Amino acid sequence: MKPPADGWDREEQETLAPFQEALAVIRSRHALSEHDKARLLRRIQQEDAQRPARAAILWTQPWLLAAAGVVLVAGGIFLLRDLRARPLPDLPAPPPTVAAAAPPLAPVYLLALHKPDLKVSPAALTYRSAAKVNPLLASLKPAFDAFRAGDYAGANREFSALEPRYPKSVEVFFYQGVARLFLADAPGAIASLTAAEKIADSAFSWDIQWYRAVADERAGNPAAARERLGRLCLRADTRAAGACDALKTLPAGK
Repeated sequence: MKPPADGWDREEQETLAPFQEALAVIRSRHALSEHDKARLLRRIQQEDAQRPARAAILWTQPWLLAAAGVVLVAGGIFLLRDLRARPLPDLPAPPPTVAAAAPPLAPVYLLALHKPDLKVSPAALTYRSAAKVNPLLASLKPAFDAFRAGDYAGANREFSALEPRYPKSVEVFFYQGVARLFLADAPGAIASLTAAEKIADSAFSWDIQWYRAVADERAGNPAAARERLGRLCLRADTRAAGACDALKTLPAGK
């Protein structure tokens, strides 16, 4: 078999190597004279229409099968060389990767938010209506129940409904303000706590100032929070030490 113009490369040589010896034997044993070639040509022409007979020749002449195998292998190698020489078609560019937006980080506050115990002022205990009965405690119960259960949205609705009926009840505005803090509504909490501060008695005064400081920090006003904590730190109260410690955690430049 005639090698290509640029010669066999290493991979092609390894593929043809098993057939080299068989091909050499075939060539040495079956060299045809000019007379034999002419006879073979006439025979092929005569039997061209008889394909089964041609197939029989292949099966009865092993050297022809071996030569055909070599030709097939060489043809496969040429096909491979052609495929490797062709440039790869341009593939469509992959769609750009869209990075998922990272969820926003939750703000970090230095003043912790804890749920206060429920209590009522002396004024609430002695409240009397025109009918000389005390409906305030009964009216507060649904709001207190929601607040105690951690249903701050429900508590906020209940306290809002009580505002026009009990505008002098510190319980309504104080616990409404705390509920709004748990709902991340710092401006709403400040509005409620400001209203509570105006009508507060000694039972709620400390609590209102503490939660107002918490609301100020969450509203982005740490200076106001520090001012309130400073006043609580100086008060004669068992909770003053806690206010002083909280004041140390809230830097002036925050």
